[in-house]
Amino acid sequence: MASFSRFCLFAWLLWGNLGVQGDDSAIVGVCKKMDIYYYMCYDCLKSNPQEPDFGAKSIICTTDAYVILRKSSFDFSLNSTGRFREMAKLCVDQFDITLGYCKAAFKAWRLKRKPATLAFLHSSLDYYLKCVDHVFEPVPVEYVVQLNTAKAFNEVAIEIVSLP
Repeated sequence: MASFSRFCLFAWLLWGNLGVQGDDSAIVGVCKKMDIYYYMCYDCLKSNPQEPDFGAKSIICTTDAYVILRKSSFDFSLNSTGRFREMAKLCVDQFDITLGYCKAAFKAWRLKRKPATLAFLHSSLDYYLKCVDHVFEPVPVEYVVQLNTAKAFNEVAIEIVSLP
């Protein structure tokens, strides 16, 4: 009996380590509609297993991306000089507003207010663009990647929330 239990435990551990964790066809179905953002969508929706709501997950991923971007902007505002420092300070302010809109979008989504959620997500993208409009000087590649990632997550969230 003990050897059978060990076999079952070993099989369960092996099965789990192979990455077989249930059916993700619903995630694949939603993310196929995202075209170029398929993998970003898939990673986001797969990342938070305790949250079953795709709209909420996408807003959380967007918020997380903006938190990282805001932190990088803040670090640049402290450690840079000249125009780049001023641009980074402006972006910190814009990302504070953007994060407020993301939080409002999440609350609106939880209250099942789809039009308000979409309006907040579009507003967050508008404030993101107010920062990007001021990025002229050569910036570190990591910052450009973070800027593009945040924008892509914002667009994915808008697409997912827009789905019927």
